[in-house]
Formats: sequence, C-alpha cells, structure tokens
Amino acid sequence: MSFKNLHHIKRAFKETDVICIIDKNARILYYNNYNDIHNKLGTEEVVGKPFLEVYPWLDWETSTALKVLKTGEAVVNQPQVMQLDDGTEVNSINTAFPLKNEEGILGVVFLSYDINSIVSTAEAESKSKHEHNLGSKYQFSDIITRNAEVMRIIAQLKRAAKYDSNILIYGETGSGKELFVHSIHNASKRASKPFISQNCAAIPKNLMESLFFGTTKGSFTGSEKKKGLFELANGGTIFLDEINSMPLSLQAKLLRVIENGRVRRIGGRKEYKTNVRIIASTNEKMDDLLNTNKIREDLFYRMSVVNVEIPPLRDRKDDIKVLADHFINDFNSKFSKNIEGIDTKVEKIFLKYSWPGNVREFKNCIEAAFINSADESKIRPEDIPKYILKKTGSAKDYKNLEFKAVNKLSLKENIKELEKHLITAALKETGNNISQAAEKLSISRQSLYNKLEKYGFKLP
Repeated sequence: MSFKNLHHIKRAFKETDVICIIDKNARILYYNNYNDIHNKLGTEEVVGKPFLEVYPWLDWETSTALKVLKTGEAVVNQPQVMQLDDGTEVNSINTAFPLKNEEGILGVVFLSYDINSIVSTAEAESKSKHEHNLGSKYQFSDIITRNAEVMRIIAQLKRAAKYDSNILIYGETGSGKELFVHSIHNASKRASKPFISQNCAAIPKNLMESLFFGTTKGSFTGSEKKKGLFELANGGTIFLDEINSMPLSLQAKLLRVIENGRVRRIGGRKEYKTNVRIIASTNEKMDDLLNTNKIREDLFYRMSVVNVEIPPLRDRKDDIKVLADHFINDFNSKFSKNIEGIDTKVEKIFLKYSWPGNVREFKNCIEAAFINSADESKIRPEDIPKYILKKTGSAKDYKNLEFKAVNKLSLKENIKELEKHLITAALKETGNNISQAAEKLSISRQSLYNKLEKYGFKLP
C-alpha cells in the first residue's frame, strides 16, 4: 500500500471512529468501532460477514470501500451520509485505501469518522495557522501531457485559479477531471482552506439536501444539529462531481447559495454565511445536459463562468507514450520490477485502440501488463489485456504463441522448448527476416543469432 499524502493518512487514523478491513470478496476481516458512531455492533458480530450485510443502505456505487475494491484507486476524505441502527443520519467523512500485491488487489482498508470532528480539527488548526486542506492531493505539475490542447487548458485554469469564479468542467469518465479540480484549488488563494469533494451520483437523493445544507435538531425523526458541506467548506472549495445527477429542486437551492452566499439548514430559520468557491464537473456534454433538462439553465450559466472540456485520450494520442513511461515508472517502484518501456508493436496497438475508459483504463492496462509480464525488459503484446487485442484486431497475430508444457520434461527443459517455439513463430511470421523477428521478440539481432546457433536452427 502506498500513501502519497501522509498528512491526511495520519489525521485519518487519529480521528477515526470506525476502521474496517475487507477482502477482495467484500467480506469483513477486521472491524473496530471506537465511538459507536455508525452501528452499535461489536467486532465479533461483524467479522466474517459480507460488507453490504453490515451496511445494507450502501451498494457498489455509493460505498467508498466497494468503489476502491472495484477501481483499485484510493479515495481520501469522501463525504457521505451514514445511517444508524435507529434510522438517524450522520454526516461522515470516509477514506479507503486498496491493499495490493503483484497478483492484484487483496482488499481494502476503510476508515470513517464523524464530520463534526473535522470541523473541530479544522477550527483548531486554523487558530494555530496550520493547513487544514481536506483531501486535495494534486498539483498542475502532476498532470502528465504533451498534448497542445491539454496544455492550453492547464494554462487557462492556472489563470482562473487566481480568482473566485465558479468553474464547470466536462470530461468523459476516466479523463482526469478530479486531477484538474484538485490542481485549481491548490493553485488558488484558498489552498490552505478546506477542500471537500462530493460525487452527486454517489448518495441517495433523499439524503443529498441534508448533506449539503445541514440539519437542525428535531427537523425530522432522529435529526441532530449538524453543519452541511457548505458550512464546513467555508473559505475553501467544494467540488460537485457529476452535478448532472443532482435533482433540479436541489439545483434551485444551490443557485440561491451561489447568489447570496447563505445557507439555511433543514428545519431551521437562521441563515449562515458561507464563502465557498464551487467547481462542478459532468461526464455529459454541456449541450446534452441542457437539451435533456438535467441541469437548470440559470445554474448552468452561473456555474460556467469558466467552462472547459477535457479531451478524451483517443483525441490526445500524442500522450500515449509519455503516459506509458510515467505509469511504468510508478509500477516499477510498486512491483519492484525493471521494465524499460513498451514494445513497438504494443505502441501501435495503443495508438489504434479508442480507450473508452480514458487515462484510468490506460493506467489499469499498464498495471495488468506488469502482472502478466514474465520479467521481460519491455511490455509485449501478449502482456496486455486480451479484450484490447481483440478490439484492435491484433489478437490473431499472437494466437500462434500458445504453448503447452510437456509433463515429462523438467521446468528448465520446458523453458527451452518454449523459447524455441517463440523463435520459430517469429521467423515464420516475418519470413525468416532476422531483424524483424528480433524486433518481434524484443531482443537484439545478435542475441537471436546466438539462440539460433544454440538450438541448431538452419535458415534457408
């Protein structure tokens, strides 16, 4: 497990109310509830049970832990409304990290703590002039690109970061919208203030209003006096991911907050001042949102003072090589390997593929190749996921590389037979062209000549 932001990790453990570890099958291996905040269950009642049995109001889309289990990506300081046994709702902040080895994801460490504890910590740190930035991890320097359009967008957002204007970002799933949003906050004068990110599609619509605007005691059964995200983010930035999933009725209330800078908790009469910058994102094109009435026109124009579209990876193929080198460097460190790059044939496949999952899919592809690679110096076509080979029409080029081990032979003898098999296949595909066969095998011409002599090959 690798942690990029040790400051957030230390604070997460310090303030945690619940620590839970689940395995790759989403079954609970470890559970410790320090403050009885979420469920009044003991460790012995929970360990061994499916995660969704203990948290039945969650699912694979709304649960922070299950999202990390599915994507393999850490989630830090994700606001979420939790339900107690008696039906009471609690605003919490969840953090989850994947547990991995060379074979893939093993499970997830999940931490949850009452959002009120964050307020106390933030206020205390503010008084002592310490940073209390919640969850923003990335800088503009973390965005890897050589693409002219992406570099233009970075320059535009660097300028916009200096001001408090609202920003609306469109990008397909996996295109890196969150990276840009974090960078905007960290380049702004609000960088030392709270950054709170909320995926509007990840929480039930009936809980969304109380999460954003807070509650008063007795406003509904079991409700307590609690600040909402807009009060908690005062002075900082709120990132509303997938704002197109927000109900139109709530969009109207959000518009009022933008216009007058005040929020009113559910069931309350008092209005609270809030000074926040709002950055929103959507994975649907702007015109489509308006045409399908998924976003109010007045809110759209309020939000899109600065309006950018992150190009998908298929439109920035000049980034393929630089992204591959970047991810290979990361995974070399993580998996203790020494892969130098991608084979030229692999680069052609990558350039041909459309990457519907964008940079996120590309990163997962490189990780899969590391797991599949037999410690070669370069990633080869047979290392990358088969579905990519099939969709690019490349699978047929490698089917003749199939090899069945012979039981009566030792491991060393089988390895020799496999090497002879691969050399034979490469020579056959290239018409006995030594240079092309060596390139296909990712070895030098001299190495191939040496192997031909070693195994007694006779070329025409």
